[in-house]
This record gives sequence, structure tokens and C-alpha cells, in this order.
Amino acid sequence: MEEKEIEDIKKETKKLLDEFSKALSSVKADEESNVEREEDRRDEGEGKNCDSEFRKIMLENAPNKSEDFIIAEKKTW
Repeated sequence: MEEKEIEDIKKETKKLLDEFSKALSSVKADEESNVEREEDRRDEGEGKNCDSEFRKIMLENAPNKSEDFIIAEKKTW
């Protein structure tokens, strides 16, 4: 790609982002949206005896897992 093409792409990108930002600023959110359920999926307990269905759901949703454990990454800020 030539230098002129790269500059044109940068300008067009900036223009699109500015337009999107302007449009987004006009969106008004009346309240925070929180999901509230009548019944929770898990029962509080000792931690040794868990709900197998809840465990299955959690492990299915985990992006990184090893057998029965979720592999998490600690971020540094």
C-alpha cells in the first residue's frame, strides 16, 4: 500500500469513528439493566457439596478449563 492510501484510510476511519461517537452520545439510558431472577441457580452451602447442574453450566461457559477446573488469568493493571 502506498503512503497516500494509508493516510486516506486513516482519515476515513477517523471520520467514521467521530460520526459513530456523535450518534452514540445521543443515546440515552434511563436506568442500569440488571438481570433479576426469582430463583438463583445455586444454593449456598459448605462448598463441598455443589449443585452438579450449576457446575456443568459454569464449566460449559468457561473459555479455558482443565477437567473440573476453570483456568483463569490474573491481570496486572
